[in-house]
Amino acid sequence: MVLVREKYPTAGPPEGKLLFCFPYGGAGASLYRAWSPLLPTGIEVRPMQLPGRESRYREPLLASIDGLVKDLVGTFEPTPKGPFAFFGHSIGALIAFELTRELRHRNASGPALLVLSGYPAPHLTRDRLRLSHLPTEVLLQSLEAGAEISDELKAHPELLDLALPILRADLEAVETYEYAPEPPLDCPIVALSGSGDLGASAAQMEAWAVHTRRAFRLHLFQGGHFFLNTSRLDVIATIAKAIGELGD
Repeated sequence: MVLVREKYPTAGPPEGKLLFCFPYGGAGASLYRAWSPLLPTGIEVRPMQLPGRESRYREPLLASIDGLVKDLVGTFEPTPKGPFAFFGHSIGALIAFELTRELRHRNASGPALLVLSGYPAPHLTRDRLRLSHLPTEVLLQSLEAGAEISDELKAHPELLDLALPILRADLEAVETYEYAPEPPLDCPIVALSGSGDLGASAAQMEAWAVHTRRAFRLHLFQGGHFFLNTSRLDVIATIAKAIGELGD
């Protein structure tokens, strides 16, 4: 049973375990504001705001995974009290993974759980088109062909105009990313996969297993690349169950 909370936490000390959420390409932290009432009491949602969007719109966009990780790592100095988890979808999954490795480089405490959604394991060889600098019409056609643009943006052209520079920066960050082999992480990984996700198949998500010394689980959901929206309740319930299994 999923308990309902009355309001989204905006400040103050955590009531229990923290869930830091990283948005997908072109999106901001507000993507996760609707999650809080759907999680059990004792799990605090902390949406991560990337530079150049929403409340940080005055800051320049960063078009590299390394730059985004370096920007965010200060959030975890000092380390939050108690166990916390990372969740990321698409580019958010890659950011969450590399941020976890950066915290390890700094001998800082990392997440007790990593939930990675809709992005193939980074060590896999991928033939990905360079889309970030294409003309707008060609870019949108390419994203629609791969089902990599959300229904919300397609339905609201005014939002699309605002999101395009962010989307281009996020695409460039993924396109220029170079995976560097390192030892597996010391936290469990839960991978989430959409049954119709053309860019992150179940097999590609299962390959995340090599990046942990701990337990690994793969969960499949109905839907395409944006299954976290279309299967939101099931996704949130799965994450809540995994967090609930963490020790205090």
